[in-house]
Amino acid sequence: MSPDLRTALRTLALANPAGTAITVTIPRDELLELIATNDNRSPVPTAPGATWRERLWTCPDDARLRVQDVAEALGRPKSWVYRAAAAARGAHRLPASRLSGELVFVAGAVRAWLEREEQGA
Repeated sequence: MSPDLRTALRTLALANPAGTAITVTIPRDELLELIATNDNRSPVPTAPGATWRERLWTCPDDARLRVQDVAEALGRPKSWVYRAAAAARGAHRLPASRLSGELVFVAGAVRAWLEREEQGA
């Protein structure tokens, strides 16, 4: 992908709030090149040195997080994350699901849970 197109797309994305849908027209060949060059990149764009404590609030709502990502974001050990996700069903249970046997979290659900917990709900 040309550097100009990459810069224009980045500028467009950063100018919109998280969760916004953006419609753009990209030439087919440039889209294929973009897909090919990004196959090995992290699915969540990050600033250099950013931790999950910061990235939790800026990543897309549908971003999938691992146990270690949630532990870092919440400042807790992994054992706490496992216990919170295994707690009795109810409002205080950390929302999680299993994907191929691994515990996974959705960023938007973790943010909503954290906001409810901070309000004492």
